[in-house]
Amino acid sequence: MALKVTFGNGGAASVSSLTSLIDQEAYKLLTESTAQVKNGSSMESGSVNVGAVAVPGTGAGGKVDVGYDASSNGFTFDVSSAWNSVKNALAQSDTSENLIFKDFVQVDVHLGGTGSSTVEVINAKRGNISTGAGNDTVNVSVVSNDKAWVNAFNIDTGAGNDTITVKAGTAFNEAGAGGIAAGTNVVNGGAGVTDGSFTSVKIDAGAGDDKIDLSGVNLASSLVTGGKGVDKIIASGGADTFVFNLGDMAKSIATDTIEGFNASVDKLKLVGTVLDNWAVSTFENDTILSYNVSGEHKGEKIIVAGVHLTGSDWFTA
Repeated sequence: MALKVTFGNGGAASVSSLTSLIDQEAYKLLTESTAQVKNGSSMESGSVNVGAVAVPGTGAGGKVDVGYDASSNGFTFDVSSAWNSVKNALAQSDTSENLIFKDFVQVDVHLGGTGSSTVEVINAKRGNISTGAGNDTVNVSVVSNDKAWVNAFNIDTGAGNDTITVKAGTAFNEAGAGGIAAGTNVVNGGAGVTDGSFTSVKIDAGAGDDKIDLSGVNLASSLVTGGKGVDKIIASGGADTFVFNLGDMAKSIATDTIEGFNASVDKLKLVGTVLDNWAVSTFENDTILSYNVSGEHKGEKIIVAGVHLTGSDWFTA
């Protein structure tokens, strides 16, 4: 499948409608939508090439500016009308792509292939991002107008040495941000919430040596699975749960590391184990967890940097 990008003005009212690809595609049936298909190094919609694309809506609708950068073979999709005037973008391709989406409410990106994809989502409320087996980079900046409807991202980068960053967005009423569509409820005096405190994130980085950075936000919750490989994870300022399956970790000190862990709110979900299966030791400012049950996984380690873990509140299976 060549790259196909569809714009629409539907929405997600529940987590199930956010995570189901069928429902992600269904929003384009709620109103007339605009589909674009990549042909070589151009993006076409009927007779429309790179440029402005009008997207009808229940109200005035809005406009998306489509740009192409030959140096990166990448496309930019920027809602140049007010935020919430074009709610949705859905991008699908069997191959790797370089894509930037700015000021959509919901962005769904599903890419394949073994090449390295780059996906950047700027100032979005929710979305689903999945990439193929290459060394992929995913950057998401979050913003929310209120707690109604869904504030959540699901990110699955498959195999490869991937880099995933979730960071704060730009306030709606900040100069140059484009404002908000008429009739949209916005908290904080029109600024919205940009620190992720309304947002839940689920990440599965797959096999590979991955880097996951949530330090720029204070998430309502996260569920982070690094997968097999040596992963470097930085926690958010909110409530994070880090998932490890036996076999995901190395037996040497060059193993999975978590920075910024807050034992009062964060959890290590050590699947299929109990706390007594783990030897807990400290080295300088860090905690080293070592699986201590005879068998093929004995000696697998996790390093929790900058904190000495005590008690059991941090543990869950």
